[in-house]
Amino acid sequence: MNLPTKITVTRIIMLPVIIVLFCFELHYLRAGNKEVSDVLCYVSSLLYIATALTDFLDGYLARKYNQVTTMGKFLDPIADKVCVLTGLAFIVEADLVYGMPFVAMICLIVIIARELIIGLLRQIAASKNFILAADIWGKAKTVLTLAAIGTTLFVPIGGSFGESTMWAGGIMLILATVLTVFSGVNYIFKNKALFTDNGKKEQDGESKD
Repeated sequence: MNLPTKITVTRIIMLPVIIVLFCFELHYLRAGNKEVSDVLCYVSSLLYIATALTDFLDGYLARKYNQVTTMGKFLDPIADKVCVLTGLAFIVEADLVYGMPFVAMICLIVIIARELIIGLLRQIAASKNFILAADIWGKAKTVLTLAAIGTTLFVPIGGSFGESTMWAGGIMLILATVLTVFSGVNYIFKNKALFTDNGKKEQDGESKD
């Protein structure tokens, strides 16, 4: 197991820890113990951001040192999706975008739907020996989504800081969702040859959709 894959595995291992911290944070917040909740908010949010940043580190190292592996290609998308869905699920449960009713839930549903559709597209591609090439829109979508989640997670701290992060995170989340839809449609359009009996195989390294 090379270094990029080890970083990916570490990210997967850290996610259950972050989930537990999120749960305790929400418990103390609802119990009215704001001091403990704020400490857990700082710890869980910073840990989430650090974990999300490794998403870019492992891919960079894999490409730079030519250490792209089959295991890495399998584990990296799983870690990415679980990381995003973990953050979105907590935002929905904790109602951290309370200034914009149902926005977080709608964004979560749209993002999940997009990932399921692209996942099915990948299965079709695999059955036809295609390798789907990622593009800049998919990468931009990932960056903006993680930035939105990382910002919004600080909302429970409250005060003017919490208000600012809520609006900033909410707006970024909406933009990320729009970009998610656009990148998904663009991804399907670029690979429309998959829905015919003919097509050309695309070459790709270890990249994300």
